[in-house]
Amino acid sequence: MSSTLTPEFKNIFDEYASTLTVNFSAASVNPAQAEDQLKGPTQRLIEQIGQVLNRAAVARTEAKTDQGVRPDIGVSTDGLLTGHIELKAPGKGAQPKKFSDPHDRDQFRKLSDHPNLLYTDANEWALYRDGALVGKLARAEADLTTDGAAAIDEVFADRLELLLRDFLLWEPIVPSTPKALAELLAPLTRLLKQTVAAGLTEAGSSLATLADEWREYFFAEADDQQFADAYSQTVTYALLLARVEGETDLHARAVERLERRHGLLAHVLRWLADPAARAEVDVPVSLLERAIAAIDTEALMRRSKTRDLWLYFYEDFLSAYDPKGRKQRGVYYTPPAVVSAQVAMVDDLLRTRFGKDLGIADDEVTLLDPAVGTGTYLLAAIEQGTRRIAEQFGAGAVGARASGMAERFYGFELLIGAYAVCHMRMSQQFLAYQANLPDDGLHVFLTDTLESPNVAPPGLAHAPLFHKKLAEENEKARHVKHDQPILVCLGNPPYYRQTIAQDETAVERQGGWVRFGDQGEEPILVDFLRDTPGTHAKSLYNLYVYFWRWALWKVFEHPPGRGVVAFITASSYLRGPGFAGMRRHMREVFDELWILDLGGEGRGARKSDNVFDIQTPVAIAIGLRTGEAEASEPARVGYARIDGTRDSKYEQLWSVDSLAAVKWQECFSGWTEPFLPASDPAASYAGWPLLTDLFPWQHSGAQFKRTWPIAPDRETLERRWRALVRAPGNERAELFRESRDRGVARPRASLHGEEELPAIAALAPDSEASPMVPYAYRSLDRQFCLADNRLGDFLRPVLWSSLAPRQLYMTSLLTTVLGDGPAAVATHLIPDLDHFRGSYGAKHVIPLYRDRDGDSPNVTAGLLSRLAEKLGADCRPEDLFAYCYAILQAPSYTQRFADELEIPGPRIPVTSDAKLLARAVELGRELVWLHTFGERFVPPLKPWRH
Repeated sequence: MSSTLTPEFKNIFDEYASTLTVNFSAASVNPAQAEDQLKGPTQRLIEQIGQVLNRAAVARTEAKTDQGVRPDIGVSTDGLLTGHIELKAPGKGAQPKKFSDPHDRDQFRKLSDHPNLLYTDANEWALYRDGALVGKLARAEADLTTDGAAAIDEVFADRLELLLRDFLLWEPIVPSTPKALAELLAPLTRLLKQTVAAGLTEAGSSLATLADEWREYFFAEADDQQFADAYSQTVTYALLLARVEGETDLHARAVERLERRHGLLAHVLRWLADPAARAEVDVPVSLLERAIAAIDTEALMRRSKTRDLWLYFYEDFLSAYDPKGRKQRGVYYTPPAVVSAQVAMVDDLLRTRFGKDLGIADDEVTLLDPAVGTGTYLLAAIEQGTRRIAEQFGAGAVGARASGMAERFYGFELLIGAYAVCHMRMSQQFLAYQANLPDDGLHVFLTDTLESPNVAPPGLAHAPLFHKKLAEENEKARHVKHDQPILVCLGNPPYYRQTIAQDETAVERQGGWVRFGDQGEEPILVDFLRDTPGTHAKSLYNLYVYFWRWALWKVFEHPPGRGVVAFITASSYLRGPGFAGMRRHMREVFDELWILDLGGEGRGARKSDNVFDIQTPVAIAIGLRTGEAEASEPARVGYARIDGTRDSKYEQLWSVDSLAAVKWQECFSGWTEPFLPASDPAASYAGWPLLTDLFPWQHSGAQFKRTWPIAPDRETLERRWRALVRAPGNERAELFRESRDRGVARPRASLHGEEELPAIAALAPDSEASPMVPYAYRSLDRQFCLADNRLGDFLRPVLWSSLAPRQLYMTSLLTTVLGDGPAAVATHLIPDLDHFRGSYGAKHVIPLYRDRDGDSPNVTAGLLSRLAEKLGADCRPEDLFAYCYAILQAPSYTQRFADELEIPGPRIPVTSDAKLLARAVELGRELVWLHTFGERFVPPLKPWRH
C-alpha cells in the first residue's frame, strides 16, 4: 500500500532515529541504562509531533520508584495531562506478555489500569488503555539504535504516526450514565491505591508520614493497605463531589469548593494533597483530575433513568474497583422497593403507636442509620417526611421543616467513598427542598459504629490544628453514640462472617466494642451468647449481628428507652440454634416485633430469588418498644413471607405503605423459639420429638479440605501418594495444598492417637502410603481415602474411633433447611462433612453407637424401655434407627412438612401402634441394606455376595 506519511512526520522520525544511533554509539564510552539513552530523543519526538498536531505537548521525565509504578515520561498537551510513556531497553519489545523479566511483567500489571500508556523500546511501539492493546503494534524491521533513519520503513512510519496521533489526541471518555462513570473512575482509583501502597514502602516517604498520622489521629488499626484504600477513595470522591458542586479547576480549587459544606472532606483532601506526598502520586491523581473535570454532571442528570442519579453508583464502583473488598464489607445497594417498605412501616408506627402526626418528619423524631452507606435510607426518610409535610401544611412549609430533619437525621459510615457520596446526595436533596444545612455541616460522620462510645479518640487533646478536623469528626460521632437520644434506628447493616486462621495474629477481629467491650468491662454481645450452644456461637460473629446488638443498646438501653429499630439483614437469626440468645434478648427488649421474610436462598436446598444480588436469604425486621407491654412477657412476634420472582417481590414491597398492608401470622412465643409461625403442638408436627432428641450424639463428618486424598480406587491414591513423597522438598507443600490447619512441616498424632506420625516434609521418597479405606464421600457415593490425620484438616478422630462392624451413620441437615427429596441417608462408612448433599456440612452425622464395640447405643436414656412398654414388645437400637430412616427416606416427608421444616431439624412421629412400627422398621431395614450396598441389616434370605 502507498504511504500516507507527510514530510513533517518523516523528518521528525528520521531525526529521532539518528539521535538514537548517536546516543547508543556513545553509550559504550559512557555506560548508562539503556532506557536513559531513550529519554531525551523520545521527549523531543513527542513535543515535535505535538507541534505538527497543533497541540502544545510537554514531555517530562518522572521520578521512578523502586516498585516501578510510575512510567518514565509524563506527557501533557495544552496544559492537561494526556498520558505516559514507559521505556524499555532496545530488544525487549513493547509486548508485556513476552517479557521474560518478572519485574517487567509485574510492572505492567501495576500499570494496567492506566487509561493512556505507550510502551516502547524504540524499535517497537504499542499503545495500551486499561491494560488492553489499542490498534496495531508499530515495529521496525531494522534497529534504530544502530541503523538510524535507514531502519524506518514506510509500514513502520505509517503505524507509528497513527499510534502517536491516537496517544496525543486522547481525551477522557465522558460517561453518559452513573455506571459508566463508576467504571471509568474505578481503575484510576485502583492505580492510585497501588501507587500509594508502593510509596509507603519507600523509606522516609511523605506518604508513610501521612499514614502514620492517619493512624494516630483517626483509625489506629489501619494497616498500609487500608490507608492506601482510604487515601485513594478519599481523593477520588472529594474531587467528584467538588465537580458535582460546580468546580472545573479541580487541581487548584477543589478544596476551596468543599470548604463551606463539607469541611472534613476539604481538610482531608488538603491534608492528603500535601505537596511532597502529591509529588509521589502525581501520575494517578493528575489522571483523576483530568477525567473527573471532563464529567458533564448536567448531562448525566438528564440521561439518568432514575430520579436519584447516584443510587447504585457506589456499588457499581466497588464492583469494578475492589469486588473482594466489597464482599468483605457487605456493601450491596438496597433496592428502592425494600427501602420504601421499611420507611413506610416505620412512619406508620411513629404515627399510630407514638402519636407523631407527621411521622418521620415530626419535630421530636431523631433518626439514625448506623451503616449509612451512600445515604439511601436517609434520603428515603427525607422524601417520606416532605410528602407528609406537604400533605398537611402545603408545599410552602417543606423548606423550614426539612431544615429540621437535617438537624435530627444522623448517619455513621466507615468507608470514605460511601461517606463522600452520601454527603453529595444528601446536600443536593436538602438544597432541592430549599432547606438549610446545619451550621456544623451534615450529621453524617466518618466513624466506625462499633468502636467504643465511651473512649475519646486517642491524641484528641494534643492533636495539631491541621488534624483536629479528623479527631473532631470522630468525637462528634462519639457524642451521638453516647449522649444523643435516638428514636428510630434503621438501615441495611453489612453482613459478613469473618473467618481468620489461627496463626493470623495481625488480622483485626471485627466487632469492636460490641464484641470486646472497653478494657475491664463485659461486652454487650454476651447478651446474645446466652442460651447459645458453644458449638454454634460462631454464627454470632457476623457484622449484622453486631449491628443488631448495637442498635438495641442505642435505642432501648438509654433514656427514654423507647423507639423503633428497622433493619434488613441476613435471616439466619430467625431459626438457627446459634441465635437462641439473640432471639431471647430481642423478645426481652421489644414489645412487638414484625418479621417480613424475603427469602432469597441461593445455595441451599430451597433456592429462591433474592431482592439483592447475593445468595444469602434476607428478612426485614421492625421492632418497637413503647414501654406499655408487660416486661416479664416475651414480645409478640408477627411473621409474613414474600415469595415469587425478584420483580414480584419488588412489586409486593412497593405496595407496603403501613403495617396493616401485610397479613401477619402469630409466631412461636417461647423466649428462644424461632421467629416463625407457630403450629398447634397437640395436633401436628411441632409436637413431635426432634430426631436429635432420640439420638442425642451428633458429630461433624470428616473434612480433608483437599480432594487428592480421596479417589474412586486404591491405585489412584497410591499414584498420588508416590507423586507427593517423591517430589522435591520445595514442591511438596504445593502438591499437598497446604491450608490453615494442615501443612507438610509438622508431625501429627495418628487418627487413633496411638503414635505420632512424622511430618510429610520429612518422609523418604519410598515411604509407604497410609491405609486406604472405603469412605462415604457423598450420598450413595463410595470412594477410598487415605486415612491419615496429617492429610485432613478435621478428620474427626472421635468419629473414627466409633467405626465398627455394627456401626451405622445417618446423615441429614440438622441445622439448616431441608429441601425436596429424602431427609436422611445411611452409610456404614466414615462420612464426609458434606456427605448428605455435597455442601452445608456441619454436625449432621448421627452414629447408631457411641463406641466401637456397640455396647453403648446413641439413644436417649430410657427411651427404648418406654417404647417397649407402649408397644408390648422389645425395641432395639437398630429398630429405632430403621423406623426413623423409613420415615425420613420417604419423599412425602419433606413435601408434606415443607413449611414446618423451615425450622431446622427434622422431627419424628413416634407411633404407639406396634404393627405400624413393625412395618416401618421392616421398610427401614431394607432401605439400610440397599443403601449400605448389602453391608448392614442383611435379610436372612438376601445374603450379599461380593
